[in-house]
Amino acid sequence: MTFADYIGKTEYDTIRFTFSLVNDIDKKLQNKKLFYKNQVIHYVEKQIRLYVTSLSLKKSLETIYIAEIEQLLNRRLNKLFEKHSVLHCI
Repeated sequence: MTFADYIGKTEYDTIRFTFSLVNDIDKKLQNKKLFYKNQVIHYVEKQIRLYVTSLSLKKSLETIYIAEIEQLLNRRLNKLFEKHSVLHCI
């Protein structure tokens, strides 16, 4: 039995999406395609919305998935912001 079989395909794909999004943001910050905290946050929100709507879930489940993805991302994004010295508006 694999980990994907144990937790379910949708949950496994959601975790993979989250880590691939963190890697994508890291690359964009390194290449200076994104350099403001607000840009990163809007990009993340857009990508999460696109991913969750592609799952064809009920609205209540969409809200739960969005909250779970954001929770997984928050700590990792804060580390990326510190690592790349991302600018933010006060």
